[in-house]
Amino acid sequence: KLKFRYKKEFKLPKTLSIDEVKRLIDTVNSLVSSNSSPFKIFEGTRDLAIIDILISTGIRIGELSSMLLRDIDLQQRTILIHGKGRKERIVYISSNETINNLKKWLNLRLNLNYVTNYAFINRYGNNLSIHSIEDIYSKYRDLAKINHSSTPHYLRHTFATNLLANGADIRSVQEILGHSSISTTEIYTEVSYTRKQEVLTKFNFRNSL
Repeated sequence: KLKFRYKKEFKLPKTLSIDEVKRLIDTVNSLVSSNSSPFKIFEGTRDLAIIDILISTGIRIGELSSMLLRDIDLQQRTILIHGKGRKERIVYISSNETINNLKKWLNLRLNLNYVTNYAFINRYGNNLSIHSIEDIYSKYRDLAKINHSSTPHYLRHTFATNLLANGADIRSVQEILGHSSISTTEIYTEVSYTRKQEVLTKFNFRNSL
């Protein structure tokens, strides 16, 4: 008997525009600058580091929630990520602004002498849950007036899509994202192809010959 393989349907990853990402980070930055009370400074410095790391590395919020202090190497600018299926990977922080925002948070956090080893904590010293990180994102998303239906996972999709659109090879993107299968990473090429189509439709000189 002949066996037919049906192509599995998939949904294209939902992303934010570069302008939306800029508005998001600018909104957090402006609020941090205006904070005065100790708690607001604590909260704002932490939230800026969280949002910036999600933008800059594309890690999952579950991976950020479980991050420990010992996982972060500021000198090497790396974070040891504990991914799905107990798989570990190292991500590199390439942005100077991101590393500076992380340093500010860690300096503040260490000075408070909390007992826990989690990197991102609430005012009581407990590690932030996934839901807490989602709430933090939603707060600044609404203040920045960007896509109201977006979630923190949009930042992961945006990160991956732009890596590929800017010329990164798919194997490297797979490793950075921690995908066990390259077929998972390939969904992002569909989005970058769409962008290429738009560029060629608009700018290819052959269209007008």
